[in-house]
Amino acid sequence: MTAKGNGGFSKSRKSKTTAASATGSTGATTNPGAGPSSEISRRQFLSHSSGAALTAGAAALVGSQPGFVRAAAAAKPFRVAMLLPSFDQRRWKAADGAFFLKRAKELGMDPLPLQSSNNDPILQASQIENLLNQNIDGLVLVAVNVDAAVASVRKANDAGVPVVAHNYIIPNVKLCGVSARDGVELGRYLGKILLDAAPKGNWVVNKGDEGTDIARLKAEGGLEMIQAQIDNGDIKIVSDQWMRAWSGDLSRKQMEQALIATNNEVAAVLSYCDCQAYGIIEALRAQGLNGKVPVTGEDGEPEMLKLVLQGDAMVTAWTKFDEMGTRSAELIYECLAKEPSKAPDRVDNGAGEVPWYKAAIENITKDGQGYKAKSVAQFAEENPWWVTKDELGL
Repeated sequence: MTAKGNGGFSKSRKSKTTAASATGSTGATTNPGAGPSSEISRRQFLSHSSGAALTAGAAALVGSQPGFVRAAAAAKPFRVAMLLPSFDQRRWKAADGAFFLKRAKELGMDPLPLQSSNNDPILQASQIENLLNQNIDGLVLVAVNVDAAVASVRKANDAGVPVVAHNYIIPNVKLCGVSARDGVELGRYLGKILLDAAPKGNWVVNKGDEGTDIARLKAEGGLEMIQAQIDNGDIKIVSDQWMRAWSGDLSRKQMEQALIATNNEVAAVLSYCDCQAYGIIEALRAQGLNGKVPVTGEDGEPEMLKLVLQGDAMVTAWTKFDEMGTRSAELIYECLAKEPSKAPDRVDNGAGEVPWYKAAIENITKDGQGYKAKSVAQFAEENPWWVTKDELGL
């Protein structure tokens, strides 16, 4: 089910601001059986912590957004569902899902409980069919595999159920909205900050799941930033791999193999996910190289922030996942209420332009130094619903 290439639309992606400018545009409780226990123990090992519990009152930080009013009480509120790829990453329940549920209720909709597809596109297709049989009115979909999801979105369209693509852009099919960051831009952020830290030497490129557009787009943006150094020989890519299901175990194995092949001569690791960086750092620790080889990640997970503070990781990129969840609820409501979208941008997914709430991105480093970066302390002050300074030992 893994897709090849760039999905046929990443280079045609375009964003244009409309007159209706928005005010900014800008994982989770462990699910038994949702992911290997080794991933949990690895995070505990690396952070020297069992992990912080989610702070209370997370959802309280997002209030009613300008331009929206609470839906009037109706005999039958819109019944909507959000389908997530997994519960492995903190963000899915703590941010995207939590804020989607909150905003959906504020708008008078009836959201079903969050569901996980356990990173299985076949299971996800079955779940979508089941939701359609439950006569939902609208669906917010975080696709496990964007190409495999096309058939399910078409079934939903045929059933008269609009679909909002969340986090990943599903290609060549009718969507009523997209809530996601700009993947190419995110790749540029990580590629640039790592290039500044390690302009020469052997690099490992640790990409995400090829079945998602965001993994392809991040890889595209990162490569764009380092291509000149590859061409002139300053940087040599000694390992470049996609990671099925964003796996930390597979990432550890990739790193171990790269260290063997180079006799431990690795200058930098360009990784596009915190969950993968944990495995990479474990491999580096085994060779006494943690803190000596800069490693990137993305998601701003508390465990990764601790590694940044310790020096084992250099940077993690952050996207406002809370706002992404909020915006997805607003997009599906607009579709169901037949209101014109207030989304300030548009993206072409190959089937036409779609309203797009583009989430903001920033790098987080220990002291705020580096390209487009802020410090861990500042990040925690701005996002106490996600992680507090006390949790990080600050």
